[in-house]
Amino acid sequence: MSFLLVLVLGYGALDWCYRQVPDQLLADRIYRWGINQVAAEIINAMAPAAQIKVDAHRLISPRGTLEVVRGCDGSGLLFLLSAAVLAFSAPWRRKLVGLLAAGALVYVLNEVRVVTLYFVLVSHPAWFVPLHASIIPMLVIALSTMFYLWWTQWARARDTHIAG
Repeated sequence: MSFLLVLVLGYGALDWCYRQVPDQLLADRIYRWGINQVAAEIINAMAPAAQIKVDAHRLISPRGTLEVVRGCDGSGLLFLLSAAVLAFSAPWRRKLVGLLAAGALVYVLNEVRVVTLYFVLVSHPAWFVPLHASIIPMLVIALSTMFYLWWTQWARARDTHIAG
């Protein structure tokens, strides 16, 4: 199968599965414990006066509320990188490493994004929309592209172990 076909089918299959997950499950479990609780701990460590509380998909403080909703959770990027790794011609062990590394990268980028957006929301609200809608997505795409290019080079490299 061609790279493009596997990429499109892989992304489509992952996105379809994601769309089957009820919003309430995402809010109560995934966003609360997988994204927001970690972000709240980071924010509270950086700025104890923030007094962040987590309510499902919301980060709530006396200064503002930030909501994580479907599509703002890094899933689209994770699906795209995963489909691209699976579509690339490489040994399965290297694909597995690529999938795990892509997952870690997307998670870290998304946590940084959420924490950054909270601080922007409460400090410079006029910057929120441009950062959320344009600047941060461009940065995330650039970093993900650099990761993918690095991974493809690594995945193609032959093992150069010297028997001794």
